Amino acid sequence: MPLKLPEKIKLITVDVFDEDAGTLEKNSQFRFSYLENVKQSLSLTMNSVNKQVYNYGSIHPVFAQNLPEGFVRRYISEKLQRVATVDDMYLLALQGNKGLGHLGFSSKMPEIEPEKISLDEIIKWNGKGSIFTDLLEKYYLNGIASGVQPKVLVPSQKTSAIQSDYIVKSFDSEYPDLAVNEYVCMSAAKNCGIEVPKFWITDDRSCFVVERFDRAVDGGRIAMEDFTVLLGSEKYKGSYENLLKAAYMIHQRSEMVESLYRYIVFSCLVGNGDAHLKNFAILYERGFNNIRIAPMYDVVNTLIYDSVDNDLALKMNKSKVFPDREKLIKLAAPFPFISASDIIDNLGEGIMASLNQSQYRGGYPELFKSISDQVSMTVTKLN
Repeated sequence: MPLKLPEKIKLITVDVFDEDAGTLEKNSQFRFSYLENVKQSLSLTMNSVNKQVYNYGSIHPVFAQNLPEGFVRRYISEKLQRVATVDDMYLLALQGNKGLGHLGFSSKMPEIEPEKISLDEIIKWNGKGSIFTDLLEKYYLNGIASGVQPKVLVPSQKTSAIQSDYIVKSFDSEYPDLAVNEYVCMSAAKNCGIEVPKFWITDDRSCFVVERFDRAVDGGRIAMEDFTVLLGSEKYKGSYENLLKAAYMIHQRSEMVESLYRYIVFSCLVGNGDAHLKNFAILYERGFNNIRIAPMYDVVNTLIYDSVDNDLALKMNKSKVFPDREKLIKLAAPFPFISASDIIDNLGEGIMASLNQSQYRGGYPELFKSISDQVSMTVTKLN
């Protein structure tokens, strides 16, 4: 029997760490109302359960952070246009309990349990069409990953406790070889000792695959809030200075700020001009315990693409021009516990070592030259 989907979604029950916390309604505004006696609030920015009600003209940032943009949103809207009004509420309802982070959404939307697939099947795809097209067609109702880049959540056969183990990311003709680009950059980050999730590239180099890091080993949820939520800002607004200050204010732990500083420096060294607020996040457990910076994700060299300007996503030293060594050191000045010069040089050495041993070095000269040039402009102690 064909799946019967509701035409509209006006009311959603929101759970936090699998416990009902409140309701989200859409009328003239978006209205979230906490239930009585709720122990865990939705986020660090909506942490007063005694306030009870939060009204927003647009959807609340903690919900908006997980909504798809661009290609995937258009794809779902077109697929369902004959049967449903696909808006922000509808997209949240489609996520159910499979979305990223600690929030789940219950509504009139029926439960959808798609067939699971193994990682090996994804990597060695032998379907008739392209890997991503086939996977998106099969799993577009299986939770939704945020962002502009085409991506789909895929349920793994590994465990029944975690329903969407992998995020499969593709690219369009505007960004050729983006999967290889991300694989090379993430491999360099791993070689530098930066925390990254497990990742792979498909055999045909068309898709980048990353394992979800928002689930515990036992299948329990881990909260994830990006800095658009924490700063209440649009993803391309603000500065890296404010990003570091916000991280320090959240927990006043030197390791959090230093990790974030390393992420920023690394992004600059590999020529990543898309390191916006949504690409930095914190993780925490129930009760706001164990707050830490999320692993690095969504990092690529953007300088090789003509359709992307050669600027930073956020300001640094009141400018979006890629910084030199002096500006990167100045960025760390308010935090004397950060050894900025050593971090810059160590990351530069790690990146170059990763590039020199990469299996893709011979096939993508423009990418490797662009990253190498960025490193050489900033790092002075390389042999």
